[in-house]
Amino acid sequence: MSRLPSLASTLALLPVVALSTGCEALADFLPTVAFDRMDVSAVDWNGADAQFVFKINNPNPVEVKLARFDYALAFADVEWLEGDDPDGLVLGAEGDSEIALPVSIEFQELYDVVQATRGLDTIPFGLEGSFGFNTPAGIIDLPYDADGDFPALRTPKFAFKKVRVPDIDITGATIAVDLDVDNEHGSNLIFSDFDYAIKLAGTNVGTGFIANLGTVDGAETGTLTVPLTIDFLDAGTAVYEAITSDQVTVGLAAGTDVQTPFGPVPLSIDESGRVDVAF
Repeated sequence: MSRLPSLASTLALLPVVALSTGCEALADFLPTVAFDRMDVSAVDWNGADAQFVFKINNPNPVEVKLARFDYALAFADVEWLEGDDPDGLVLGAEGDSEIALPVSIEFQELYDVVQATRGLDTIPFGLEGSFGFNTPAGIIDLPYDADGDFPALRTPKFAFKKVRVPDIDITGATIAVDLDVDNEHGSNLIFSDFDYAIKLAGTNVGTGFIANLGTVDGAETGTLTVPLTIDFLDAGTAVYEAITSDQVTVGLAAGTDVQTPFGPVPLSIDESGRVDVAF
């Protein structure tokens, strides 16, 4: 009775097959490599942590060891990172395995090299290299070439626009502090849970919490308004004199959650300056 050849005997013949018929004879035994996705595990205004995930299929009924893994990562066609990581990964028999290349990106360092274009939320990336697998025919490299978009989070820029005083008398005043907010992203930024404290003329004049402060449209400079009621009995005459002049020194300390294209991101604000007063 004839018997089918064992996998071991088949693999042992691969060097001879490769020499006689070319590398295409190995195709049925080689793992396949495909870039699967990019997972962003953390993002804030300073940077992002991400993993570039590959899916590797091993068609053989035995484990296959990864001998080497080299990579070159570029942003907007500017080379950023390269390396060679053997990793020691062993592919399970007859199935899919995943391998991830972890990357931490400092946004300021990235933007010093590659410009994040106003009106866009991401920067294009390119990732290429190869996986080397141990086979009876020696190490065989399988190349890969992937591209996509990487988060490009930019901190919104705040500047005082004016202090409006719609209502004032000898006992107190209602004021509105207008902030210009520049949003460089293509998507809108939504500011919520705004917890703030304001100083006028160096004096603490009040605190507050605004659940929904407002939205700044993508690639626009919008105005957000912080309202406040001042009691001159508590704040003193110096504050009264300051807000009845042409300009007043304003200090704003706040924390807020910003809904970005990449989810909610906490933001701290600390602004001060001389601001025009409008009645």
